[in-house]
Amino acid sequence: MKYQAERELVIKYAVEMEDRDLTVGTSGNVSMRVDDGAIITPSTIPYKEIRPEDCCLLDLEGGVLEGEKIPSVEHKVHLECYKARSDVNAVIHAHPTVASAFAAARIPLPAFLDEFGVYVGDEVRVAEYAISGTVEIAKSAVDTMGETANAVFLASHGMVCVGRDLAGAMHVARQVERGAQIYLWTKMLGGPVDLPEDSKNLFAQVFAFYRTR
Repeated sequence: MKYQAERELVIKYAVEMEDRDLTVGTSGNVSMRVDDGAIITPSTIPYKEIRPEDCCLLDLEGGVLEGEKIPSVEHKVHLECYKARSDVNAVIHAHPTVASAFAAARIPLPAFLDEFGVYVGDEVRVAEYAISGTVEIAKSAVDTMGETANAVFLASHGMVCVGRDLAGAMHVARQVERGAQIYLWTKMLGGPVDLPEDSKNLFAQVFAFYRTR
């Protein structure tokens, strides 16, 4: 079996995703890029019960290279992210409560906090609705996220977060959920104050720098 260490890392972050209440049950999925394609969590197995051999090794076209389990139904989203963004080496698809509310309401989350602009990038936009597991939802997610953000909401579904590694993708996921919570609280206080343009420009430069490191 290839990529033992990478499989263990994928499982570690899948368990962390559940422990941090970024998803419920077996919803959501985690993957990382490898030389042959990507390692991704299997479908319908509780995260704390996944063994390294249960993870699926896929090529970037979705072909199963290793693994007897069925790959996550959303594997197309992960693979499209890898094909579209050379800077992306990890993808986390999660269903956290507040971020999912934004996705269900189809409301984008602006980059209204300093650290949000640095790590998440531009606003988290909402990809057009498509049925889970289809090529349409995968392409919609990647096209909507573009290259100026590390996250995207899937309409009436959840969110997809990317990073240079799994730690980075997890940090983005936590930033988005935290940002969504803070944004709702600020709305109770009259709404967030927009950042100055020079600050936005600076954070965009820092975001671009981190992407190319």
